Amino acid sequence: MVADGRQLGPYVLREAVSARALTVTYRAEHEGLGRAALIKTLKPTVSAASAFAAGLEREAKILARIRHPNIIDIHDFQRDGDRIWLVLEPLSGPTLAALCARAGRLDEVAAAGIALEIARGLGHAHERGVVHRELRPDRVLITPSGGVKILEFAAASDGRLPSLPEPFEGSDTFARPDYMAPEQILGAEVGPQADVFALGVVLFEMLTGARPFDEPRAERADAPRASRAPRERERDDDRWAEGRAAAHRVRSAPPQPLRALVPDVSRGLERIVLRCLEKEPEQRYESGRAVADALAEELAERGQPQARAHIARALAAAKLGGEELPPAEVPAVRPAVEARRAPPLGPDARRLFGVFALIVAGAVLIEVGLRDHDVAGPPGASREQAGEGAEERGYLRVLARPWAEVVVDGELIDVTPMARPIPLQAGRHYVTFRHPNAPEEKRTITVSAGQTVTLDVTLRIDRSEPDAGAPPVEDRDASP
Repeated sequence: MVADGRQLGPYVLREAVSARALTVTYRAEHEGLGRAALIKTLKPTVSAASAFAAGLEREAKILARIRHPNIIDIHDFQRDGDRIWLVLEPLSGPTLAALCARAGRLDEVAAAGIALEIARGLGHAHERGVVHRELRPDRVLITPSGGVKILEFAAASDGRLPSLPEPFEGSDTFARPDYMAPEQILGAEVGPQADVFALGVVLFEMLTGARPFDEPRAERADAPRASRAPRERERDDDRWAEGRAAAHRVRSAPPQPLRALVPDVSRGLERIVLRCLEKEPEQRYESGRAVADALAEELAERGQPQARAHIARALAAAKLGGEELPPAEVPAVRPAVEARRAPPLGPDARRLFGVFALIVAGAVLIEVGLRDHDVAGPPGASREQAGEGAEERGYLRVLARPWAEVVVDGELIDVTPMARPIPLQAGRHYVTFRHPNAPEEKRTITVSAGQTVTLDVTLRIDRSEPDAGAPPVEDRDASP
C-alpha cells in the first residue's frame, strides 16, 4: 500500500503498512527533522468526535504509562480538528509469526529468550494494571539485532481508564480463540493470567511449530475428503464450526503433549509451558513477571542468561535477519500454518482466517499468507473471491452482557462471546438471547446478501437470584 502523500502535522506520510477496521498505520517522516516514525491514525471515514477516536486516545495513554524496552514506544499523540493520530517509534523487523513461519520451530534457547522478553514487557504492564488481552505471534516484533517488542494495545484493559465496547478496534484476536484463555472465551473478566495463558500458547508454538489446542493430526487425516474441498457456502460453515471447535478445545481439552512433539525438550521448559496453560487462572503464574523469573532461571541453568544472540541467529537462519519489514508487513495471521504444510517444517494444518470488527458496520476478513494484507468486507462480500451461492448469504454478529445463549430460528448456536459471526441465509430470522437469571430477549432481523447485522443486547439480570455464572463447559457446545 502507498500513502497519498498527505501530511499529519509535521509528518509526511510515506507508505501505509497496516490497515485495520478503524485505523491505518503509516511509515512517516518528520518534515523538518527528517526523523522516521510510525503514524497510527483513524481512517477518513471515522469521525474524530466518535467513541472510536476516544479509543485511539485511550491506547495512547496506555502506551505512555507503560513505557518499557519490550513494548512499542509512543512519542506523541496529536489532535488537529477532525484529525487524530499517534506517533510511534519506527520499528523494523519481522513479526514472530513470520519467524515461526519460516523456521517451523525454534531452538529452545531462542524460544525461551523471546518468551522471556515478552514476559518482561507483559510483567511491566501488569504491574501498572494493564492486561494486553490479544497477545499472539503477529503482535510481537523481532528486531534485526534480536530485540523483542510487544505491539498493539488497542484492546488492552486498564483499570485506571474507562472501558470501551468489547472488543474494540476490530480486534481479530477475539474472533480467533487459539490464543485466548478459557475465561476470556467465556466472557469473564480477565486479569494478567489471561496474558500468561496466551504466552504459554506462543511458547508452545515456538518450540513445536504447532499450537497446543490445534485439532489432532489424526482427526484431520480421518476427516471426510469432501469436507476438504467444499464449495464456498460450505466453507463458510466449516470456518464457523472450526471456530467453535477450537474454542471448545481450549476450554475443555488438555494441550497436546509437548514431549510427544519435541521429545528432547527440557523438563524445566516443559513445566513452565504447562503451568502457563492451566485451565484455571489461579493455577497459572500470577503475572508476566513470574513467568519472566522462571524463564530467566531456566536460561541461567543452561548457561545462557543472554539469549539475544540466539534470537538474532534464528532470524539469520530463517533469512529474516536485517530485513526492513514494518510491524504489519507480515500480516496479522497464522502464517506458521503454511510452514507446517510443507515438509520438513511440520504437520498438515488448515488455512486460518482472521476476522472482525464487532462494532463497525461490516466485518473485516483478512486472508493470510506471507505477503502484504488487504482489508476487505465480510466473508462472501467480494464476488471475485466468493464461490457459488455466497451471494445468498449474510452474517449475524452478537454482543450480549453479561453473557447469553444465542438461539437462531429455534436452534441453539452457541454462548457469547462468540468466536465468529453466524452465517445465515438472506431473509428474516428470529433471534433469542437466554440467561438463567434474566428474561429472554427476542429480536427479529432481516439479513441481506453480503450484509453483517449486529445485535447488541444488555440482559436485565435479576440480582435477587444467585449468580448462575457461565454455563458448564460440557453443556455449551451441546446440540439442541
